[in-house]
Amino acid sequence: MAAIPLGIALLAAGLPACGERGVVGEMHRTFDKGDYEEVVALGRHALRSDSSSAGVHLYYGMALVARGRLHEGFGAIDRAVAIDGDAARKASAFLWERGQAAKLDATAARELAKASELDPALDLGKKRFAVGDVYFNERRYPEAAGMYEAAVRLFPDTAACEDALSRLAECYAFLDRPADARKTMENLVKRYPRGDVARQAWVRLDDISYAEAQKALEAGDLEEAVEVAQALVDRTKNRSLQQKGRLVLGEAYERMGDSGRAYAAYREVIENDRGDSGNVVERARARIEALQAAGLR
Repeated sequence: MAAIPLGIALLAAGLPACGERGVVGEMHRTFDKGDYEEVVALGRHALRSDSSSAGVHLYYGMALVARGRLHEGFGAIDRAVAIDGDAARKASAFLWERGQAAKLDATAARELAKASELDPALDLGKKRFAVGDVYFNERRYPEAAGMYEAAVRLFPDTAACEDALSRLAECYAFLDRPADARKTMENLVKRYPRGDVARQAWVRLDDISYAEAQKALEAGDLEEAVEVAQALVDRTKNRSLQQKGRLVLGEAYERMGDSGRAYAAYREVIENDRGDSGNVVERARARIEALQAAGLR
Protein backbone atom coordinates (compact mmCIF):
# COMPACT_ATOMS: atom_id res chain seq x y z
CA MET A 1 0.00 0.00 0.00
CA ALA A 2 1.17 3.53 -0.71
CA ALA A 3 2.76 5.60 2.06
CA ILE A 4 0.28 7.72 3.97
CA PRO A 5 0.90 10.77 6.19
CA LEU A 6 0.30 8.77 9.35
CA GLY A 7 1.40 11.52 11.69
CA ILE A 8 -1.53 13.61 10.45
CA ALA A 9 -3.99 10.87 11.32
CA LEU A 10 -2.52 10.46 14.77
CA LEU A 11 -2.56 14.18 15.47
CA ALA A 12 -6.20 14.31 14.40
CA ALA A 13 -6.89 11.43 16.76
CA GLY A 14 -5.52 13.40 19.68
CA LEU A 15 -2.05 11.83 20.02
CA PRO A 16 0.62 14.57 20.31
CA ALA A 17 3.62 14.36 18.03
CA CYS A 18 5.94 15.39 20.83
CA GLY A 19 5.99 15.52 24.61
CA GLU A 20 5.88 11.78 25.21
CA ARG A 21 8.76 10.52 27.27
CA GLY A 22 11.01 7.50 27.19
CA VAL A 23 10.60 4.70 24.73
CA VAL A 24 7.02 5.70 23.79
CA GLY A 25 8.20 9.14 22.71
CA GLU A 26 11.08 7.62 20.77
CA MET A 27 8.74 5.15 19.04
CA HIS A 28 6.33 7.95 18.16
CA ARG A 29 9.01 10.14 16.63
CA THR A 30 10.44 7.20 14.69
CA PHE A 31 6.96 6.24 13.58
CA ASP A 32 6.29 9.72 12.22
CA LYS A 33 9.49 9.47 10.18
CA GLY A 34 8.10 6.36 8.53
CA ASP A 35 10.81 4.04 9.85
CA TYR A 36 8.37 1.29 10.81
CA GLU A 37 10.99 -1.43 10.95
CA GLU A 38 12.85 0.51 13.63
CA VAL A 39 9.59 1.08 15.54
CA VAL A 40 8.99 -2.67 15.52
CA ALA A 41 12.52 -3.28 16.82
CA LEU A 42 12.08 -0.69 19.58
CA GLY A 43 8.74 -2.15 20.56
CA ARG A 44 9.99 -5.71 20.63
CA HIS A 45 12.91 -4.68 22.85
CA ALA A 46 10.68 -2.66 25.21
CA LEU A 47 8.11 -5.42 25.58
CA ARG A 48 10.75 -7.89 26.75
CA SER A 49 11.12 -5.96 29.99
CA ASP A 50 7.71 -4.29 30.38
CA SER A 51 4.41 -5.22 28.73
CA SER A 52 2.24 -2.77 30.67
CA SER A 53 2.62 0.29 28.43
CA ALA A 54 -0.36 0.94 26.16
CA GLY A 55 1.74 3.36 24.10
CA VAL A 56 4.37 0.74 23.35
CA HIS A 57 1.76 -1.80 22.27
CA LEU A 58 -0.02 0.85 20.20
CA TYR A 59 2.99 2.03 18.18
CA TYR A 60 4.31 -1.50 17.90
CA GLY A 61 0.95 -2.66 16.52
CA MET A 62 0.53 0.23 14.10
CA ALA A 63 4.08 -0.23 12.81
CA LEU A 64 3.40 -3.93 12.24
CA VAL A 65 0.27 -3.01 10.28
CA ALA A 66 2.25 -0.49 8.23
CA ARG A 67 4.71 -3.29 7.46
CA GLY A 68 1.87 -5.48 6.20
CA ARG A 69 1.75 -7.78 9.25
CA LEU A 70 -1.91 -7.18 10.01
CA HIS A 71 -2.66 -10.17 12.22
CA GLU A 72 0.21 -9.40 14.61
CA GLY A 73 -0.50 -5.69 14.44
CA PHE A 74 -4.16 -6.08 15.31
CA GLY A 75 -3.21 -8.25 18.26
CA ALA A 76 -0.83 -5.62 19.60
CA ILE A 77 -3.45 -2.91 19.12
CA ASP A 78 -5.98 -5.00 21.04
CA ARG A 79 -3.52 -5.30 23.92
CA ALA A 80 -3.04 -1.51 23.90
CA VAL A 81 -6.82 -0.98 24.04
CA ALA A 82 -7.13 -3.48 26.91
CA ILE A 83 -4.64 -1.38 28.91
CA ASP A 84 -5.95 2.05 27.89
CA GLY A 85 -9.33 2.44 26.18
CA ASP A 86 -8.23 5.74 24.59
CA ALA A 87 -5.90 3.75 22.36
CA ALA A 88 -8.96 2.52 20.43
CA ARG A 89 -9.69 5.99 19.06
CA LYS A 90 -6.08 6.55 18.07
CA ALA A 91 -5.68 3.17 16.40
CA SER A 92 -9.03 3.50 14.63
CA ALA A 93 -8.04 6.86 13.11
CA PHE A 94 -4.79 5.34 11.86
CA LEU A 95 -6.47 2.30 10.32
CA TRP A 96 -9.34 4.36 8.89
CA GLU A 97 -7.00 6.71 7.02
CA ARG A 98 -5.00 3.82 5.62
CA GLY A 99 -8.10 1.94 4.49
CA GLN A 100 -9.72 5.00 2.95
CA ALA A 101 -6.60 6.19 1.12
CA ALA A 102 -5.68 2.85 -0.46
CA LYS A 103 -7.27 0.86 -3.25
CA LEU A 104 -10.06 -1.25 -1.75
CA ASP A 105 -8.31 -4.60 -1.80
CA ALA A 106 -8.40 -7.33 0.85
CA THR A 107 -5.79 -5.57 2.99
CA ALA A 108 -7.61 -2.22 2.96
CA ALA A 109 -10.91 -3.98 3.75
CA ARG A 110 -9.34 -5.72 6.74
CA GLU A 111 -8.01 -2.39 8.01
CA LEU A 112 -11.42 -0.76 7.62
CA ALA A 113 -13.05 -3.70 9.38
CA LYS A 114 -10.71 -3.33 12.33
CA ALA A 115 -11.17 0.46 12.37
CA SER A 116 -14.95 0.06 12.57
CA GLU A 117 -14.62 -2.49 15.37
CA LEU A 118 -12.54 -0.01 17.36
CA ASP A 119 -14.94 2.83 16.57
CA PRO A 120 -18.47 1.59 15.71
CA ALA A 121 -19.54 5.17 14.90
CA LEU A 122 -17.54 5.11 11.66
CA ASP A 123 -19.70 4.97 8.53
CA LEU A 124 -18.35 2.37 6.14
CA GLY A 125 -20.84 3.27 3.40
CA LYS A 126 -20.70 0.92 0.44
CA LYS A 127 -17.47 -0.52 1.77
CA ARG A 128 -19.67 -2.64 4.01
CA PHE A 129 -19.79 -5.14 1.15
CA ALA A 130 -16.00 -5.55 1.16
CA VAL A 131 -15.83 -5.65 4.96
CA GLY A 132 -18.56 -8.29 4.96
CA ASP A 133 -16.41 -10.35 2.61
CA VAL A 134 -13.50 -10.05 5.05
CA TYR A 135 -15.61 -11.46 7.87
CA PHE A 136 -17.09 -14.16 5.64
CA ASN A 137 -13.67 -15.34 4.48
CA GLU A 138 -12.50 -15.41 8.10
CA ARG A 139 -15.60 -17.48 8.98
CA ARG A 140 -16.83 -14.81 11.35
CA TYR A 141 -20.40 -15.43 10.28
CA PRO A 142 -22.28 -13.31 12.86
CA GLU A 143 -20.21 -10.24 11.94
CA ALA A 144 -20.47 -11.00 8.22
CA ALA A 145 -24.25 -11.39 8.44
CA GLY A 146 -24.61 -8.06 10.24
CA MET A 147 -22.46 -6.28 7.69
CA TYR A 148 -24.26 -7.80 4.67
CA GLU A 149 -27.68 -7.08 6.17
CA ALA A 150 -26.81 -3.40 6.52
CA ALA A 151 -25.18 -3.25 3.08
CA VAL A 152 -28.11 -4.68 1.11
CA ARG A 153 -30.61 -2.64 3.11
CA LEU A 154 -28.79 0.66 2.62
CA PHE A 155 -27.60 0.09 -0.96
CA PRO A 156 -30.16 -2.22 -2.61
CA ASP A 157 -29.32 -1.13 -6.16
CA THR A 158 -25.58 -1.77 -5.88
CA ALA A 159 -24.20 -4.50 -8.15
CA ALA A 160 -22.46 -6.09 -5.16
CA CYS A 161 -25.87 -7.00 -3.69
CA GLU A 162 -26.08 -10.20 -5.74
CA ASP A 163 -22.96 -11.74 -4.19
CA ALA A 164 -23.81 -10.23 -0.81
CA LEU A 165 -27.22 -11.91 -0.73
CA SER A 166 -25.68 -15.25 -1.62
CA ARG A 167 -23.11 -14.95 1.13
CA LEU A 168 -25.69 -13.68 3.59
CA ALA A 169 -27.73 -16.82 2.99
CA GLU A 170 -24.61 -18.90 3.60
CA CYS A 171 -24.01 -17.03 6.85
CA TYR A 172 -27.54 -17.85 7.99
CA ALA A 173 -27.00 -21.51 7.07
CA PHE A 174 -23.78 -21.67 9.10
CA LEU A 175 -25.55 -19.94 12.00
CA ASP A 176 -28.29 -22.61 11.94
CA ARG A 177 -30.92 -20.17 10.70
CA PRO A 178 -32.28 -22.17 7.72
CA ALA A 179 -35.53 -20.20 7.45
CA ASP A 180 -33.63 -16.93 7.05
CA ALA A 181 -31.21 -18.62 4.66
CA ARG A 182 -34.06 -19.90 2.48
CA LYS A 183 -35.84 -16.53 2.40
CA THR A 184 -32.59 -14.79 1.45
CA MET A 185 -31.89 -17.26 -1.34
CA GLU A 186 -35.44 -16.85 -2.64
CA ASN A 187 -34.97 -13.09 -2.62
CA LEU A 188 -31.72 -13.54 -4.54
CA VAL A 189 -33.17 -15.67 -7.32
CA LYS A 190 -36.20 -13.38 -7.56
CA ARG A 191 -34.07 -10.24 -7.95
CA TYR A 192 -31.38 -11.76 -10.19
CA PRO A 193 -33.07 -14.65 -12.04
CA ARG A 194 -30.57 -14.72 -14.90
CA GLY A 195 -27.36 -14.20 -12.95
CA ASP A 196 -24.68 -16.85 -12.49
CA VAL A 197 -24.98 -16.52 -8.72
CA ALA A 198 -28.74 -17.12 -8.91
CA ARG A 199 -28.26 -20.31 -10.92
CA GLN A 200 -25.96 -21.64 -8.23
CA ALA A 201 -28.35 -20.38 -5.57
CA TRP A 202 -31.15 -22.62 -6.81
CA VAL A 203 -29.02 -25.64 -6.01
CA ARG A 204 -28.04 -24.28 -2.61
CA LEU A 205 -31.64 -23.33 -1.92
CA ASP A 206 -32.65 -26.99 -2.07
CA ASP A 207 -30.04 -27.93 0.54
CA ILE A 208 -31.13 -25.08 2.78
CA SER A 209 -34.81 -25.96 2.38
CA TYR A 210 -34.16 -29.56 3.43
CA ALA A 211 -32.21 -28.36 6.47
CA GLU A 212 -35.08 -26.05 7.39
CA ALA A 213 -37.68 -28.81 7.00
CA GLN A 214 -35.61 -31.21 9.10
CA LYS A 215 -35.08 -28.59 11.81
CA ALA A 216 -38.80 -27.80 11.91
CA LEU A 217 -39.58 -31.51 12.23
CA GLU A 218 -37.12 -31.93 15.10
CA ALA A 219 -38.56 -28.85 16.84
CA GLY A 220 -42.10 -30.18 16.54
CA ASP A 221 -43.18 -27.41 14.15
CA LEU A 222 -44.97 -29.96 11.99
CA GLU A 223 -47.00 -27.65 9.77
CA GLU A 224 -43.84 -25.71 8.87
CA ALA A 225 -42.01 -28.98 8.17
CA VAL A 226 -44.79 -30.09 5.81
CA GLU A 227 -44.92 -26.75 4.00
CA VAL A 228 -41.18 -26.53 3.39
CA ALA A 229 -40.70 -30.23 2.58
CA GLN A 230 -43.60 -30.26 0.09
CA ALA A 231 -42.20 -27.19 -1.68
CA LEU A 232 -38.82 -28.92 -1.86
CA VAL A 233 -40.29 -32.14 -3.30
CA ASP A 234 -42.24 -30.20 -5.90
CA ARG A 235 -39.33 -27.99 -6.93
CA THR A 236 -36.04 -29.82 -6.71
CA LYS A 237 -34.41 -31.80 -9.48
CA ASN A 238 -32.10 -33.47 -6.97
CA ARG A 239 -33.49 -36.99 -6.55
CA SER A 240 -31.74 -37.57 -3.23
CA LEU A 241 -33.17 -34.41 -1.67
CA GLN A 242 -36.58 -35.19 -3.14
CA GLN A 243 -36.56 -38.58 -1.42
CA LYS A 244 -35.43 -37.03 1.86
CA GLY A 245 -38.17 -34.45 1.55
CA ARG A 246 -40.80 -37.18 1.11
CA LEU A 247 -39.50 -38.92 4.23
CA VAL A 248 -39.82 -35.68 6.21
CA LEU A 249 -43.39 -35.37 4.94
CA GLY A 250 -44.18 -38.89 6.09
CA GLU A 251 -42.68 -38.39 9.54
CA ALA A 252 -44.42 -35.01 9.97
CA TYR A 253 -47.82 -36.38 8.94
CA GLU A 254 -47.35 -39.40 11.20
CA ARG A 255 -46.64 -37.16 14.21
CA MET A 256 -49.69 -35.08 13.31
CA GLY A 257 -51.80 -38.24 13.51
CA ASP A 258 -52.55 -38.29 9.78
CA SER A 259 -51.59 -41.91 9.11
CA GLY A 260 -53.10 -41.90 5.60
CA ARG A 261 -50.90 -39.10 4.32
CA ALA A 262 -47.92 -40.48 6.20
CA TYR A 263 -48.40 -43.87 4.53
CA ALA A 264 -48.75 -42.23 1.11
CA ALA A 265 -45.52 -40.25 1.60
CA TYR A 266 -43.62 -43.35 2.66
CA ARG A 267 -45.00 -45.27 -0.34
CA GLU A 268 -43.74 -42.51 -2.64
CA VAL A 269 -40.26 -42.92 -1.20
CA ILE A 270 -40.32 -46.64 -1.97
CA GLU A 271 -41.92 -46.27 -5.40
CA ASN A 272 -39.37 -43.66 -6.48
CA ASP A 273 -36.38 -45.72 -5.36
CA ARG A 274 -33.89 -46.23 -8.15
CA GLY A 275 -31.41 -48.10 -6.00
CA ASP A 276 -29.71 -44.95 -4.81
CA SER A 277 -31.89 -43.89 -1.89
CA GLY A 278 -30.21 -46.10 0.70
CA ASN A 279 -31.20 -45.52 4.30
CA VAL A 280 -34.15 -43.30 3.32
CA VAL A 281 -35.99 -46.25 1.73
CA GLU A 282 -35.19 -48.51 4.67
CA ARG A 283 -36.63 -45.95 7.09
CA ALA A 284 -39.76 -45.54 4.93
CA ARG A 285 -40.32 -49.32 4.88
CA ALA A 286 -39.82 -49.51 8.65
CA ARG A 287 -42.42 -46.79 9.21
CA ILE A 288 -44.94 -48.50 6.90
CA GLU A 289 -44.46 -51.75 8.82
CA ALA A 290 -44.99 -49.88 12.11
CA LEU A 291 -48.19 -48.29 10.80
CA GLN A 292 -49.49 -51.63 9.61
CA ALA A 293 -48.58 -53.31 12.91
CA ALA A 294 -50.50 -50.59 14.76
CA GLY A 295 -53.52 -51.19 12.53
CA LEU A 296 -53.32 -47.65 11.14
CA ARG A 297 -53.17 -48.81 7.54
